[in-house]
Amino acid sequence: MKNSLFVLGAAILLNGCAGVKVTDTQVASGASGPRAIYIRPFNVTATEFVGHHSGGNGERPIRQSLAGRQFADDLKLELETLAPAMVIEQDETPKVGWLVEGTLDIVDAGNPGLRALPVVNHFGPGHSHVVIHVRISEAGGSYAYSDKDASKLGKRGHVLYEFDLAGGSRGSGQMGSINAPGLGYSVPFDFKNAAERVKMALSIDPHRYGSHSSPTIN
Repeated sequence: MKNSLFVLGAAILLNGCAGVKVTDTQVASGASGPRAIYIRPFNVTATEFVGHHSGGNGERPIRQSLAGRQFADDLKLELETLAPAMVIEQDETPKVGWLVEGTLDIVDAGNPGLRALPVVNHFGPGHSHVVIHVRISEAGGSYAYSDKDASKLGKRGHVLYEFDLAGGSRGSGQMGSINAPGLGYSVPFDFKNAAERVKMALSIDPHRYGSHSSPTIN
């Protein structure tokens, strides 16, 4: 019985950590030190935009249309710690640095009511969930969306990094945390968690484990 309770408690603890992770990497060039970073609002043409979003069903199309820029703004705040960063419009083409773009594939805000249920919420009901595709290319080059599939990204020079992100509130419960919404609106939390993960993925020693406040070599 004790072993069963231990396993159950461990499962709840592991499931309760809200956040977003890199789930698959298609391109990893090893490039670093960009002179500047330019971010386009992420494409939301084919986004699966579901769950309890702020403003209700009537406002949902507005929230979806703004989601790509919302995530781009969050990315700017994180990536400007690596290099000067700015959000640009679709008709702007930077010539120097990195260009960051992508698609919001799934933005599921979950259900705050179900997140309020004790214990049960740790196993799925009410969880928020996002899936995001990120492409980072050398700035410059031609650009055009495909007429056949507007959700596809345009071609913009050599691709440096390309990867997928996924995550959400998981079983963080009704209290939430600095990384989880609790009974509040989940999307701002999930977008900020995803933006932070992008920065960490592109950083060298993101946790500064190699830094020391005093000499340690004898």
